Formats: sequence, structure tokens, C-alpha cells
Amino acid sequence: MVSYEGINNAQPTKWSAAADDWHDLAKYSLSAAKDLREYGAKPLKDNWTDEVGATAAAEFERLANQLEAAYDILLAVNMVADGMTTTIETAHSTMRAAVDLANRYGLEIGADGTITGPPPRSRTEAEEMGPYRQEVQDLIDQAVEQVTSADQLAAAEFAKLADQTGLTDPDKALNDLQTHASHVQMQMLAADIPVGEDATTVRQWWNGLTPQQRKDMMLAQPVAIANLDGIPGDVRRDLRGNGKYDRVKLVQYALDNWDKEDPTDFGNNCTNFVSNALLHAGMKEKTSVWGTSDDDSWMVGNPTGVDSVDKRLAYSDTWAAAENQQNFMLAHGGTDVPRSDVKPGDIIYYEQAGPNDSIEKGNTHHAAIVTAVMPDGEIKYTQHSDSYQNVSLEGRLPATEKHEGQQNIRIVRPNPDWY
Repeated sequence: MVSYEGINNAQPTKWSAAADDWHDLAKYSLSAAKDLREYGAKPLKDNWTDEVGATAAAEFERLANQLEAAYDILLAVNMVADGMTTTIETAHSTMRAAVDLANRYGLEIGADGTITGPPPRSRTEAEEMGPYRQEVQDLIDQAVEQVTSADQLAAAEFAKLADQTGLTDPDKALNDLQTHASHVQMQMLAADIPVGEDATTVRQWWNGLTPQQRKDMMLAQPVAIANLDGIPGDVRRDLRGNGKYDRVKLVQYALDNWDKEDPTDFGNNCTNFVSNALLHAGMKEKTSVWGTSDDDSWMVGNPTGVDSVDKRLAYSDTWAAAENQQNFMLAHGGTDVPRSDVKPGDIIYYEQAGPNDSIEKGNTHHAAIVTAVMPDGEIKYTQHSDSYQNVSLEGRLPATEKHEGQQNIRIVRPNPDWY
């Protein structure tokens, strides 16, 4: 258990600086991997085809793979260090709120977290002070518990990552290590929130955060914050959107259904998954007298339950095709959103920007849902086909571009204008 005094003495600025250093090392490692392939392995394969050249090219490729894996491992370390930074900063704000509350009630908090006050003059006065002491104690306990949880998660994750520093398999580093670290970071932030506490404790915790910390929590944990008794009504309304559909329900659907079967299987269900999430969140279908054959509709017709029939006839082209959906949303009130303004519930579209034998340049071929944005601006997304939950856009994009060519990432905020 981390002590009250230990939290007071913790220095989040050092964690933040360390996280930035790990991030810089990750980018350097990825750049080095690309250089080894471009200026080492590729020229050798093209111009030195005998056994010696092939051996040298293979060695360059092995080193490039190790550096690429190092990128994923270093970025994983960065995520966990960023999680610790946020947890400590939030805990400091919670403890300041506890101190302010104690002062208001005429109580004091010692260096070890012990709450003291003037001796009660009567049994009645002691009984009256009991709830006040408990309010202060609840805030202290919240701070200690969240840092203790984060400390345990971080220690285990750092130890796991330290054992993998010689890894030469980029796919394992990305899909196992980086993805797990991303989930650990989300667990750390979730532990910062007083879920299960009474509304008074939640309200005091929320009021003790800085305006920036409140914004950060809304972006990183929208579902938890929106469903927490004691959070102001205007905050909950802001999280849910403008009433056209519920952005919190959209995120919740994505997080709950990322690895489950869709009602109809299109083979590649990424955009179908986005449409189902939007429908679940309350977005109304745009129907047409011409049914699903109308290019300007977004709707489900009359499914038969036979996928081979339904994917051709029961859904509009905007339902399960990424480019059609993107263009439809933009034509009907949606807007392109810069990464600096991304919120949970926005939709990510991948547009082909580089050469690819099977994807035409300029074609939008993939869709995913933004499910969280970290305090440092890192975007987490959730998708179907391939199925991932709360993974890093920055962390996964290099692997996508390695296999599929350069991508133009467009982030769209739907705002249906047909109702």
C-alpha cells in the first residue's frame, strides 16, 4: 500500500519527463528501423543477389525488426509512465481537496494522513463531527487507493516489458505488448475515478480537480464519468452530445461489442460495426422510398437472416462501406475534426495515400471508433475486423503503413441533418 506521505512526496513532473524521453526513444527506434530497410535491406536485395548479399540483407532485416519491436515496447513504457503521471497529479488534487475540507471543518491532516481535531466537548458534538471526518477520510482513501492500484499495475507492466527487450518479432510486440500496455494505462485511469462511492464524495473529488483534469477525465473515461452519481448534470450532457445521438452509448457499445459477432457478417465488418454502434446510440436511419438502393440513404431494409443475401440487399451502401459512409456523414452535417479536437465518439477513417496493389489511392477503406483520448492527446480507438479495443492510433499506424502503404487519417464527427 502506498502511504499518504509517499503520495505527497511523489513528483509527477519526473514521471512526465521520463514518459517524454521514452516517447522520443520510440520515435528514434522506428525511424532507425525504416532507414535500415530503405538504405540497407532493400538495396542489397535489389543489387546484391548472391548468398553473401542475401545474408547481409537478412541481417539488416533482423535488426530492423528488432528496432521496430523496440518502438512498440518503448511506446508501451511511455503509456504506463503517462498513466502514472496522471494518477499522481489526480491524487495530489484529491488530497488538496481533503485538506481544504478538513480546514473548513476545523480538522487537521497529519503527515501520515491521520485526521485530528480539537477534543469534542460533548457526545453530541463528537457524533456531529463523525460524518465530517468521514468525508475527509473518504477523499484520502480515494487518493491512496488510486495510487496504490496504479503503482502495482505499473510495476508489473514494467517488469514484463523489461523481459522483452531483445524481441525481434514486431507483430508480437505490437499485438501483445503494446496492446496490453494500452489496456493497463486505461485501467490506471479508471482507478482514478471513485466508482461506487456516494454522491458527496464524488462531488468533492470532482470539484477538487483542476479544469484541465476534469476535461482530461471526460476525454479518457467518458462512460465512467457520465454514469457517476455526483457528477454535475451539465458535464453529463456535454459528454452525451447534442441530442442527435448519445456519444456515451456509442462508446459503450464499441467497448462492449468489439469482439462479438455483428447482426450481419459482411466479411470485413469495420464499417458495419460503426453503423451498428451509431444506431444503438440513437442515430436515426435516413430512409428513402427507394429503400436501400438509394445512394443517399443510411438504413437497414428487411434482413432475411441470410448473410449472402442481406449484405447485398438489406443494407444501404453507406452502411458497411467505409468510403460511402464517410462521404455520407460529411454530406449530412458531419465535420472533419483535427486531432487536437478529437473526442470519444468520433469516427476514424483510413484513406489510402500511398501505393497499394489492392487499394486504390484516395480510397477510404477502413473505419473505427474513437473510444478515449489520453491527457497527452494520444487517441485510443476500438474496431471490428480486425477486432481491437482501446488501442493506440499512434502506436498501430506505423504497422498499418508498413503493410498497406501510407495512410491519410480522417476523423469525422457525425451530426445528422436529416432529423
